[in-house]
Order: sequence, then C-alpha cells, then structure tokens
Amino acid sequence: MIIRRAVLAALFLAASCASAPRVIEAGEPVTAFRNVTVVTEYGGERLTHHTVAVRGDRIIAIAPDNAIVLPEGATVVDGGGRILAPGIADMHVHYQDPSVGVLMLANSITTIRNPSGFGVGNGPGSTIDLAARTVRGEVIGPYVYSSGQLIDGPGSFWGPGVVVDTVEGVRERVRQDAEAGYIAIKLYAQLTPEQFRAGVEEARARNLQIYSHVPASMTLEDVLALRVDSIEHLDGFERSLGGEGQGLQSRWVAAPADRVAPLARRVAESGVWQVPTLIVNLAPSRAFVDMNAADAAPELRYAVKGLLDFWHSYPARLPPGTDFAARYRTVEQAHVRRIEMLRALREAHAPLLIGTDAPNPYVMYGFSIHEELGFFREAGFSNTEILRIATLDAARFLNKTGEFGVVREGARADFVLFDGDPERDLAVLRTPQGVMAAGHWYDRARLDALLAESERVAQASRTQ
Repeated sequence: MIIRRAVLAALFLAASCASAPRVIEAGEPVTAFRNVTVVTEYGGERLTHHTVAVRGDRIIAIAPDNAIVLPEGATVVDGGGRILAPGIADMHVHYQDPSVGVLMLANSITTIRNPSGFGVGNGPGSTIDLAARTVRGEVIGPYVYSSGQLIDGPGSFWGPGVVVDTVEGVRERVRQDAEAGYIAIKLYAQLTPEQFRAGVEEARARNLQIYSHVPASMTLEDVLALRVDSIEHLDGFERSLGGEGQGLQSRWVAAPADRVAPLARRVAESGVWQVPTLIVNLAPSRAFVDMNAADAAPELRYAVKGLLDFWHSYPARLPPGTDFAARYRTVEQAHVRRIEMLRALREAHAPLLIGTDAPNPYVMYGFSIHEELGFFREAGFSNTEILRIATLDAARFLNKTGEFGVVREGARADFVLFDGDPERDLAVLRTPQGVMAAGHWYDRARLDALLAESERVAQASRTQ
C-alpha cells in the first residue's frame, strides 16, 4: 500500500507542475465527493471538477479531482458534475420530536435554531441531549443551536410551566439556562419591563444571546434599545406603526403605509436581528377555512396523529361563531403589509434571518421553509440574497462565521448535493440528491427510505 501511494503521488506530481497533489493521510474514515462543482458560499467562488474530503464532522480538503490522493478505504461519492453547496438554516423551529429530523434534511435544512428548549436542564430527553445525539449520529437530523425554555410572566399562553413571578425568578432561570449549556435565553410576551430588563442584564453577564418577543408591557422601541439579539415574528411592529384594531391582524391592516419605511430604518439602526416567520401567520388561518383540504396537502402524510390533533384543537380556542373565511381575508391583508415591511427592512439593510416557527398549525417541519423563502422573493430579495441570509447570515448571527454556511476546509461538513442550481431556482432545495449534516451522509436513496418510514409511522399512528 505504501508503494502504491508513493507511485500515485509521483504520477500526480508529474501531471501537475504547478503544485504537488494533496495527500490525505490514513486515519479516521474519510468520505470524499469527487467531480462536483463546489459552491464555496452562495454568491461566491465556484470550483468545478473538484473533490471535497470529509473526516468526522469536518471538511479536511478541497482540491481539483486530479490533485488529491485519498487514503485506502475512503468512501468515494461520484458527484457526476453536480453542485455541492451549503445546506440552509431554519432559524426558528421548535424541534422536540427526533423523528422529524429527516423532514428537514430532505428539504436541504442542515442547521436549525431552536428558540425554546425543552426537558430538564441538559439531561436525557432535553434539547441539549437531542443535539448531542444528533452530532453522534444516533438521531437523524440537522445540527441544533438552542436557547433554554421560554421565560414568561403570569397569564402565559403556554401555561404555568414557563411562568416566572418575580424579577429574581427571571434571573434564576437565566442562570439555570447558562449552567445547562444553552447558548441563549428566550424572553416572552407577559414579562414586566423590570423582569425583561433583568433577563437581559443577567444574560449579558453570562454571555448568552437573547431571543425575544415584545412584551405587552413594552414597546418595540423599548426592546430595540436594550439591544437584544433577535426579535421574532416582527413582534410589536404593528403597535409602533400606529395600527388600530381589536386584534393583531387588524392592527397590521390599519397600519399607516407612510410609517413603514421610517420604522424599518430605526430597526436597522438598532442592529437587532429580525426573524419575520411570515408563514406562521398565514398558514393556520388559511387551513382553518377548510381543514379537510389542508389535511390533504402532500407533506402532511408525514404528520403523526398527535401533531394533527394539536393543530385541530386550535380553532376551538377562537371565539364561538368565528367566520374563518373572513378571518383569513384579514390575515391576507395583514400579510401584504408585512411583506411591505420586509421589503422596507431589506432597503434599510436591517439584519434578517429566515425561520418558519414549525410546528405551529400547518407549518410543517422542513417543507414550510420553501413558502417562507418565497415570501422573501415577493419582498424583492434575489435568490442569492435569500440563500446568503439562510447560510452566511445565520452563521454570523450565531457567532459561528466559517463554522457552517460555507463549503471550506475546516468548516463543519453541512452541505447538499443538487442536480440543479439553487441560485437560479430555489425549488431545487426541495429535491436534494444527498445531504451531509454534521458529517453524516444521506444519499437520495437513503433519504427516500427514511421518508417512506416516516410516512409509514405517521399513517400507523392515525389508525391506532
């Protein structure tokens, strides 16, 4: 074997006068992707007829096909000239069920931000445990970054389990999240200003990020002034726009158009990242008009009975006699105003992230990201801008620039093999020919088999 490697190296050296071949030394197993067009980053350099070598969860070498020598026993995937590009990130998804990880991979999502952890600390069954099991390959799914469980005040929509009554109680919850190993805290809608500010102060002292809603007791400007890291769902915007009405959607509809651009500029100046999640407003109200039709959507064949039951319970929470068609018309009008705001945020160069807020009603893990990407297109973003937000900007927000969102030596091996070019057509993201997440490779045949099993489990759950 030593002689063979020496001969190969000599041959490659003779054929390439400019430089010696890259020789990958023996050691831990290597998976190599030959004859691919490497998209180093969306909108960046492309390398044709290249080989990408992965060991563990890291990209260890990228070189022309004829200028790299692989170790004996390496697994070689023939890319057939396909594009190998960064996987995308869903930056707002509530990921608790490990069985849905494949749904995200099958839609080119290799990274998620989970903005409300679950379980006790970092013990078995917790978000941190799930993330660790995914890295080890025991669970199939994307790489997970997570805050601790959301922190809210009395009267929380999510029940007493997330409620904290005092300022000191908020500080204690932040300390617990830090000790458990979470990277952030999540501050919610029913906190008092004193509680919210205490949470921010304690999180900063412990080097945690702060993901937030805008509490009813505060304004968007109050929260921006505290320089939290992100605000979810364009929360509080409708109040700052001066919209009047009985509900959230009505206030968006009534918001004066001439206030949109000035507010977008103020948001941009704050540097606080915005995660619009427009799909989470539109999808539920659209589905409630005709739930039988909504349940027939192709992607819902992967929805287990428990998830469907959760979704079906939502209409009962609305006032008796609700006219769902009229309600949806209002939501559609509000959606138009949100698109206007998103367009204004683009023009103001505000920092943005792309997320879905799955699994809110009819916001399906993995699949709903494509409609959200389409909303960004509607707001004037180019395909390349959208893909950079979903990769480079996601990494920058998480202080992980160079760690993911790129295909470069030393980066985490999170990438996708495509038949087409996502920068030309975002629909390509729906049909990856293979996905590598944190160094674990799933070719199209494996993805199809995993999806078939997911469908079988979902259908079986509905007949029990």
